[in-house]
Amino acid sequence: MLYTHILRNSISWRYPRKVLENAWYAMRSTPKAPTPFKLKLENTTVCNLRCNMCPHGVGLKRPIGSISYENYRHIFDQIYPCYLNLTGIGEPLLNKDIFKIISHARSKQTFVKLDSNATLLNRDNGLKMLNASPNILSISIDGMKKETFEKIRVGANFERVIENTENFVKLKKEIENTDTHIHTFMVVQQENLMQLPEYIRWADKIGVDSINGTFVIRLGMNENNEIGLDKCTKEDIEKVKAETIKALKEVRTKVRIANLMNFLYTFDKIKGESINKGHNVNAPCFLPWYTPYITWDGNVCPCDFYAENEIVFGNIFEEPFMKIWNNEKAKAFRRQLIKKRVGICSSCGVNESEIYDKYKFINKIPLIQNITHRKH
Repeated sequence: MLYTHILRNSISWRYPRKVLENAWYAMRSTPKAPTPFKLKLENTTVCNLRCNMCPHGVGLKRPIGSISYENYRHIFDQIYPCYLNLTGIGEPLLNKDIFKIISHARSKQTFVKLDSNATLLNRDNGLKMLNASPNILSISIDGMKKETFEKIRVGANFERVIENTENFVKLKKEIENTDTHIHTFMVVQQENLMQLPEYIRWADKIGVDSINGTFVIRLGMNENNEIGLDKCTKEDIEKVKAETIKALKEVRTKVRIANLMNFLYTFDKIKGESINKGHNVNAPCFLPWYTPYITWDGNVCPCDFYAENEIVFGNIFEEPFMKIWNNEKAKAFRRQLIKKRVGICSSCGVNESEIYDKYKFINKIPLIQNITHRKH
């Protein structure tokens, strides 16, 4: 689990009070939340691709732009996150201040992760990235065949992305003073499902630090159900499951695809249902207690699945963050989430059962039972 890696390597010993406070509020699931230990900050909505599972693929309706270093500092200094995820609907290497932002956060002992499509990850940008030294750079690889990859990642060149990724791994080995972990990530969907085993073997062969993946999900109101996994045949599922299990036994690199494997093992049970609907509505989600999503222009949202700003608690350039984080709109959202997932939340793939199951014994303590809002 990614959080285990983060806690062991950065947060737990540097910010024990903040981590415990967030865990306490999340398990109690009160409408009020503390200063979050994690921040998802959208560094840009500018992108050079139009991927089929992204709102850019159908046309992002909200403003396009990048966060400046000065505006980043305005946000960072209010929250001082233990974990900063520079995510967003855009390519970070198109933000001119991205390396300065990473370097500053790392200088404050913050764990930093960001995602890239690797189209611009040439040697020069690779050196700048390793010099800025994010803890994790995750590279999106959504297919191992040129036709498949370029159909999903519209505007990308398959050969260039593979070459950039392999060269970046080699470059990291040349650099002595860097602790950046290189992760790969596949968004599995109808087009590339059968290439999952090949992806795992390739990523292991080139020497990345972690191999990751999940199924395609809907971001905001972007309708992408037609590219999901609903139309898979039982024969395809059995074939890719067997080959993936075989690949997992062969590789040495850490592989994090638990939700994908769960889908492959339970395909017969959910056959005929959308993977993004129905079977996950009761899964616990704690994100609105410890992970705000703040857009490049300052909108504070419950999470990044509200990609078109469908729900905004307030704007951090107009009000202090903690005033927004615990205003009536934010507290009402949390109250609703612990009762039932509705709207976009009901089609979201986030399932934090692992966290809940690990610590649910706390809710069995009589005193805690009387103060928790999460009645399960």
